[in-house]
Amino acid sequence: MSFKRSTLYGVMLTAISAQALAQDSMGSFVEDSKLDAKFRTFYFNRDFEGRNDAIAAAQALRLDYQSGYASDLIGFDASLFAVGKLSGDTGEGGTGVLQTNSDGSQSGYTKIGQAYLKLKLGQEAQLKAGRMVTDTPLFNDSDSRITPSSTQLVMIDGALNGVDLYGIWSDKASAKTEDGFHHYVDNQGNDYEVIVVGGGYTFDNQLSVHAAHGEADNVLRQTYFNISYPMELAQEMTLLLDAHHYIGKADGDGALDSVGSDYDSDLTNLAAQLRYQQMKFTLSYQAVNGDEYEESWDGFTHDDNSLVTWNSVQRLDFDRADERSWQARFDYKFKSVPGLSFMTRYTRGDNIDTGAGPDGKEWERNVEMRYNFPYVEGLSLRWRNSTVRSTETSNTDENRLILNYNIALL
Repeated sequence: MSFKRSTLYGVMLTAISAQALAQDSMGSFVEDSKLDAKFRTFYFNRDFEGRNDAIAAAQALRLDYQSGYASDLIGFDASLFAVGKLSGDTGEGGTGVLQTNSDGSQSGYTKIGQAYLKLKLGQEAQLKAGRMVTDTPLFNDSDSRITPSSTQLVMIDGALNGVDLYGIWSDKASAKTEDGFHHYVDNQGNDYEVIVVGGGYTFDNQLSVHAAHGEADNVLRQTYFNISYPMELAQEMTLLLDAHHYIGKADGDGALDSVGSDYDSDLTNLAAQLRYQQMKFTLSYQAVNGDEYEESWDGFTHDDNSLVTWNSVQRLDFDRADERSWQARFDYKFKSVPGLSFMTRYTRGDNIDTGAGPDGKEWERNVEMRYNFPYVEGLSLRWRNSTVRSTETSNTDENRLILNYNIALL
């Protein structure tokens, strides 16, 4: 899609919006509007072996505005992300919580993380255009720090005979701590765009399937499949079977330097989870065939897309070249302390193709405690811990402490 066409679409949407608002006299547009304030306090400490630690603490305010639909046709949603620095010394950046400046110092930031028009297309479909936080397998903005990343796109989604369908066109993205949105740029310095189409269906027996395909012309192609099936074995006992498969290939001379023009990789993740009363037991296996899998559309320069597999954990994704990894996980909700939950998992990978010498290997252990305050709606506290030992990256010990508080203002 050219710049002229995208501009034309924007003008058309604005004109339709103005006409609808005039006809509706701002009635349902205002009456059905919502405004939420989300506060997040975040402390991050990653202890590196043999180098400076990454440490920061910050306070974020996220204001989410969601309008109603003027004339039951068009609306507008927006989100403001504002982050203030509580602590963060020079030379201890790279946390993803604060911006790391060229001189090594850390600072807060403010940006319009979301701002998009939404247009109803009948009763089963809608069109959205602007900046938004995405949540599809091949476009999903990470919210693992104090504010999420965002993507600039045009998206149409809807249902057809029970099948959920969507299509996405995107030309810019903004990483978690970036102020603005930036074009995708290939290794020849040319801007490019990404197109993704996908959909899913859930059968009467709760078997669900999802497929998606995306292309960044002359740069990268990705295809994704998922099948998930929950089975009730007994009262309060359910077995969930879940499979994910990714295929990634370079697509021409503009292929990113992070993968190379001959990039070819596929990744398969298989998991089984047994749920019984307050407990969950999960086993997962993941295999990469070919190169290290590249899930970002621009090599994580601005696009912060992530894998949606079970073996993509707190720090590692276990997606290196030819890597084989397995995971054991346990979740528990305490009956005696309403709102308190616990999770621990251990993920180990080996058979990593290093290009020379012996195969690489790595493991990560995670522990998480979460408390949702039962008498204060929207208030939660979470502690996340990880230990990483790897031949392919730095050994680390990490702690994150996250306090969330959500308030409906309107």
